[in-house]
Formats: sequence, structure tokens, C-alpha cells
Amino acid sequence: MKKTLFSVLLVLLASFSILIASGFFVDLDDNPYRNAIEGLFELTWLGGDYGEEFLPKEPLTRGQAAHWLSEALKLPRIEPLDIDHPVEKSYTYKDPLGVIDESFVVSTYKDMDYHYYREEVEGLSRARILPITETFDVDDPISQEEFLIWLDNAIFGVDEKYDNTRAERFHQLGILGMPKNPSSEPLTRELAACMLYSIIGDPKFQVVTVLVSADIHGHLEPYKPVGSDYYIGGMAKMSRYVNQVWYDQKALLLLDVGDAPYNTNVANLFEGEPVIRIMNWMGYDAMVLGNHDFDFPFSVLERNAKLADFPFLSANTLKDGRHPDFLKPYHIIECGGITFGIIGVTDDESAWYTHPNNVKGITFIDHFEAAKEAVAQLKGKVDFIIALAHLHGDNHALSQKVEGIDLVYGGGTDIVAFPEKIHDSWLLSSGKHAELISQTNLNFWDKEVLGFTFSHIFLSQNMPDDPVVDLIVKKAVSAMDARLMRVVGETKVLLDGERSTVRLKESNLGNVIADSLRAMTDADIALQNGGGIRESVPPGKITVKDIYTVLPFDNTVVVVEATGKQVWDALEHGIAAYPGAAGQFLQVSGVSYTFDASKEPYHRLLSVIYNGAPIEMDRKYRVVANDFLTGGGDKFLMLTECKELVRTKSYLRDAFTEYFLKNPVISPQLEGRITILNPAN
Repeated sequence: MKKTLFSVLLVLLASFSILIASGFFVDLDDNPYRNAIEGLFELTWLGGDYGEEFLPKEPLTRGQAAHWLSEALKLPRIEPLDIDHPVEKSYTYKDPLGVIDESFVVSTYKDMDYHYYREEVEGLSRARILPITETFDVDDPISQEEFLIWLDNAIFGVDEKYDNTRAERFHQLGILGMPKNPSSEPLTRELAACMLYSIIGDPKFQVVTVLVSADIHGHLEPYKPVGSDYYIGGMAKMSRYVNQVWYDQKALLLLDVGDAPYNTNVANLFEGEPVIRIMNWMGYDAMVLGNHDFDFPFSVLERNAKLADFPFLSANTLKDGRHPDFLKPYHIIECGGITFGIIGVTDDESAWYTHPNNVKGITFIDHFEAAKEAVAQLKGKVDFIIALAHLHGDNHALSQKVEGIDLVYGGGTDIVAFPEKIHDSWLLSSGKHAELISQTNLNFWDKEVLGFTFSHIFLSQNMPDDPVVDLIVKKAVSAMDARLMRVVGETKVLLDGERSTVRLKESNLGNVIADSLRAMTDADIALQNGGGIRESVPPGKITVKDIYTVLPFDNTVVVVEATGKQVWDALEHGIAAYPGAAGQFLQVSGVSYTFDASKEPYHRLLSVIYNGAPIEMDRKYRVVANDFLTGGGDKFLMLTECKELVRTKSYLRDAFTEYFLKNPVISPQLEGRITILNPAN
């Protein structure tokens, strides 16, 4: 319905543009490029400061060049964030713990504040079409040579290495008006218009825009990253940007790379429904299942799939030995005259990363083999294949092991990176937590891709919201707050639940959670995986909402009987991925441990101390943990071999809340429970 509305608006806008362009300029009567100039204005919205005269012999300014390229090739328009202090510009982060702070969203150029072409210039710079310099010099004439460089970057992309020259590539397209020997002389407006129209006016040329989100994890609302003074993200801003693109570009695909519906309080409370409803409104075309899409029972997944107006994809997920009716291995869709095959593949180790009850009867077959089969089935049926791959560390390997995929959008890595060429394919990233949406513009010539541009659209706090999505979010948050704003305690200090803490070292919040488990069950030892701790708590009153934010997963409390050797093995496994920020890193109570990070994995643990003495390998201990760990989650297989003593119906949240009944005001400090020799940092 939404796409239909936008299609009507596009038709009206196109008709209006034609009326304006036809005979609009009074100085083109004898101009040999008149048809191209007027044709360009019919196909694009190049309104502005032109008046009745086009001024064909005048130099094209750098700002006008950016505006024309942006409109003609459907490139992103981005309003940068204005801040009152200097900051060095950032574009990517490859650490999953990275955050989008103000350095990602400020203007690239110092001289573009409040300029008419500011959004177009910023959009082209984010796509790396423009050179990164201190100033842009927006009103200076653009040279013939520089315009052709920009045009080449915008059509063929900046990441591919070509065997032929720029001139040969342009000759392939039959571009008219191109100077024979491009120089540093200013480019005239008539020649620029002629060149652009000879490309976009040819019916063989087509731009298809692909917008992609990844690892939203239920982040409906904006949030403030640690160390930043500014909010980032939110699905209302994401939806508004999608609206903006749809308004200008009818050849659009909107995709998601998994882990969208759950993992925040508001998302979990309503079992992902608000996220799916927002995705319906935004007009998603397909999404792949990630490992966290199995954080609720299979019946919830099925219900959300039926609620969705778009297909759920996973070529390698079977239920009771077959593909469920609501789950497709791939989706074929036509867009802009191009037929796309969209493949979905889910990490085949996903069963290790969710509650065992949620994946009963589910088999994750080899994701590489499933992708090969999907590609084989699509061969000859489609023009272009996109893989939505929620494969974590195997995203890179997909193009190495499976031929025939044109683009791979990777999920589960939580990174922001430039495109990476792998064999004949490209690996692209789309961030996390609704902090951005990625935009890929695919440029086709006679259904063969010429090249592409790629941008991360960071959803900064100055971007407008979609009022419909904003209303959905506010209603859900209001309903949640009514249930969760009861105060249960108070902390005098920050309770540190940052990923860079709970997954890499001792955390005062991890200590309190582990202490609460031991207090509830009178166990000897408590183990809490860092991946289950999702947020920090600032000093002040603690509400039920805060506790849900810290512990969003419905994990119950279980007590097992474990030998000292099994406890040792569990701790050794917990530190095996260090310095990687893995969720298996264990926070503890009742014991302390020391490890040497310079040693090989599974040979790092040096000591485990219980009651002031080394743990006894043959002695049996009462160990409390959550049922995710005792069920073998995060590959804690040694805990599955332990005798189960108590299986409560209490969630970790219940233990944490109960702890405040006896300890209404807390100020936990670090106690040396985890000691690291030769740490990474």
C-alpha cells in the first residue's frame, strides 16, 4: 500500500517536471544540446537557482555538479550533524564494540555549513565519490577532468579495479558531449547536461537502490552510545530515510540481514511484534533469520512470519526435516526491470546460541551447501543474486566457497566497513542496533551491472522521524513503562554492563548478578555469561525496566553438581576467545580466577580459587548458572554432563530483583575476581 502511494506521487512529480522543463529555458533555441538539457530536466528534479535561463556556456560549479550527479544517479542525500567543537571525521569501525558517535555524522567539509547543496555534497562524500579534503569550495567551477572522475566513481564505483581506462569505460556507454582531451579547464553546463542525459536517458541504463539493515536487535528507540553526547539510531528515523529514498527512486529493494525483532525490553515484552509491524510499514521485501531470531519459541517465530508482509528466508533451517511453510530458501523479485534472486542463509551453529527449548526439532544444515543449492536453483532465472548471510565469522567465506553470488550482505558481525572484494563477489556491512541503514546503488547497462556505490547512512539525532513509526514506538514504550517503572532498589555507582567490560574483564554489574544467583540458591559458585548482560545501569534508582534492560533474555536459574575439573573447564572455555569480545566470557561469584592471555586458547587458565584455596578437581560443588549455559549454550558442553540438582522457574531477572530486597542500596566495586596476565590492552 505504501509503495503504491509513493508510485502515484512519483507519477505526479514526473508530470510536473515535464511541464516545467518543456520550453522552460529561453536561451536554448539554437543550442545543439537543447534536447539533452531538457531531457535531463524531464528525468530529474534539478530545480534551484536557474531561473528562465539555463546559461549553457557558463561553467558548472562544484556544488551544481554534486547536485546533478546526486539527482541523476539517485545518490544519497545526507544532512550532517552540527556540533560546536572540532572532531576528526570517522567512516568505519571493525570492532564489534564500536559505536557511532559524533565523528561519524559531522560534515566532511568545513565550508559547507547551511549551504543549499550541503546534503548532496555530504551524500557523495559518504559514497566516496568525492575527494576528502578540508574544504569543498562549492562555488568554484569544476574542471572537465574532475567531473569525469566524479562521474566515473558514481557509475563504476570506487572499489573495483578495472583493466580498461576511464575513457574506454565511458566509450562503452556511448557518452555524448565528453571532451576529447579532458583538461583542467572549467566544464560548461551544456556539456555536463549532455553527458548525464546520454547515460540516464538511455533505456538500457538503470539504477537499482538496495537499502539494508542488520542486527537491529529490537532497538526501536534512539540511544546514546557510551562516550558520546548525541543520540543515534531509531526505527522512526530509519523509516523516514526510506520514505525519502522511495520518493525519488522507484527501483528500490529493502532488505534485512537478521536478528531484527528481539533483545530490548520493549521488543521482548511484545515478542517482536512492534518491530515486524514497523518493518511492514516501511515496506521490507525480505529478511533472513539470524541466530537471535530463535530467542523465543518456534511458535513465536511462526506467528511473526505470518504477521510480516514480506518473506522470512533461510535456506538451511529445517523443522522436523523440512522447510517450514513460512520459511523460504530464496525470494525472486523484479525491480527496475532487473530480476533479483535473494538468498537467505543462517549460521549453522545457531543452535548453540539460544535456549535449547527454542530449537527443538530444528536442524541447521551446512550453510555453504544450502547456499550452493539455492544458487543452482536460481541459475538462469535471475539477473543478479544477493545473499543475506547471517553467518558471523563465515560471512567472508561464503563467496570463497559458493560461486555465483553477486553481493553478500553480512550479519552478526556488528561492524561498519567499506565493501570488500572476495573472488567475484562483494561483502557489505550494515551495522547494528538501528544505528544506520546501508545504501547500495547498483548501476545496470542492459541488465549487466556496471558498478555500484555504497554508503552507510548514519541515523543522527538531527534527522527527522517518520510520525507513523514514532507513534507505534511511543505506544509500545508507554505500555511497557506502565508495567516496568516500579523502583526495586538503588545504586550509588555506575553498574558497568558495557560489552567491552562484561565480555573481556571483571564487571561490578557482573559480580552483582552472579552474587544474586548464589544468594537465591545458596550455591557454592555462580557462573554468568557476559553475553547475557546487555546494558549498564547509571547511578540512581533502579526500576524493573532497568533490570529487563540488563537481562532481557528469558533464561531461568538452574543449579547443577559439578566437579572442580568441570568448573575449571568451563572457565577455560569462557576465556578461549579472548581478546575477542565473546559472549561466553564468564563473570563469577564464589570463586576468583587468573589467566594468561598470551598463552594458547584452552591453556590459559592459571588458577581458580575457592574459599581462599585452589579449587579441588575431584570435589563436587553446587554451581548455579542460567539454563542457557547448563543446556550447552555457547558450547559449554562440560555443563551438560553435570548432574542437575534444582531447575527453578525463576528468571535471572527474578534473582536480581530479589537481591535488592535484602540489599536495597548497593555500591559494588571490583574485587579482583578475574585477573588477566598479559592483557590485550
